[in-house]
Amino acid sequence: MSDRPPAEELRRSVAVLATEWWLVGGVLAGYVTYGVWVIGTGIALDAFAPALATTSLTTVGQTAVTGLVVLAAVAWLLVPAVGAAWLLDRQLSNLSGNLVSQYSIDHPGVLPAPSGVLMFLAGAAALAVGPRTPVLVVMTVASVHLLVRTVAFGRRVYSFSYRPLFTALSAVSTAAFAAAWLVQAPGLPGPVGTRVTDAGVGTVVETGLGAAGIAPGTATGYLVAVPALLSGLYLVTQAVLARRVRAKAPLANPVKRAEQRYPIMPPVADSSRPGPPEPSTNGASAAATTDSLSTDAKSTEKQSSGATANTTEDSSHTRVFRTDEPIPDDDEAMAAVRGEREEQEDDGWIDDTAIFSPDGATSSDDECGSCGEEIPRESVTFCPNCGERIRR
Repeated sequence: MSDRPPAEELRRSVAVLATEWWLVGGVLAGYVTYGVWVIGTGIALDAFAPALATTSLTTVGQTAVTGLVVLAAVAWLLVPAVGAAWLLDRQLSNLSGNLVSQYSIDHPGVLPAPSGVLMFLAGAAALAVGPRTPVLVVMTVASVHLLVRTVAFGRRVYSFSYRPLFTALSAVSTAAFAAAWLVQAPGLPGPVGTRVTDAGVGTVVETGLGAAGIAPGTATGYLVAVPALLSGLYLVTQAVLARRVRAKAPLANPVKRAEQRYPIMPPVADSSRPGPPEPSTNGASAAATTDSLSTDAKSTEKQSSGATANTTEDSSHTRVFRTDEPIPDDDEAMAAVRGEREEQEDDGWIDDTAIFSPDGATSSDDECGSCGEEIPRESVTFCPNCGERIRR
């Protein structure tokens, strides 16, 4: 558990902005690439299948759905949503350690705080002064950043952290941003606006706004706020579930990914786990230490008394000197060891551990094990009396 104050953790969360250069570059590149993609696919459909672009395929209420609208739903909303969700999931993963190294804050809950505050202020300004362009720009920036920080936060925490959920959140948010781009694209100045009109974006936008029954400015405000609303809903749900996880601490069968962190939980006892619970107060710690020392002393006394009893029963065991006996010097200790060794050797058994060596062999005679005939120690293999084989 970190002992840093909340202000310090918030400062670290703001300092992470210096490492999020990839987000700025990615948003700008995505804005331009998406515009080229929309214009290219719209002009290509009008060039190669002009009849399909104007043909009414079905109707929703009183709105006719043409081939151009279907193209917009698939190529202009679904495809960018899948691509952006894949890229964001790849960036905010731990395959190269980028998630842990970039967002390694002790309390990941402060990650969405900066963009969340900015989004709250921008939303309040939009409600006060209306959906003006500067306010919508600030809302877009705050919403994008809040989405990224929320996904990073969700990937770092343990409770309620599912990768498919973050992928769906990123895909829906990207589709909302793409729809907001389409709503604002017909008003672009210069040749870009002309190309957008030639691609049929205006027709698609009119169809969509007519079916929704809202104005372009209001629709843009709602669309850019979708990621922030989804992020807020996830953060609230995660906070509730995290509280339940902490209430059931310690965790039962915890399984987590490499980039996740365990929730900070209070030290509570759990009888299902082996070992005694850890004390939480100094008095309990002192009492536990005193009990442990007394238990160790009793076990030591039992071991000493047991060793002394064994010494009196069997003199061949190692002698244990008690505290009431004088400690012998080196000469007395060595004499005692020699005496015990002589007693152990004089036990009536024949030592069969000697190794025969030719250097120690003598010319004395051997006896036959069968008949007792004396056999000279020479190259005699069999007993000359009974014929028994001689084992040397």
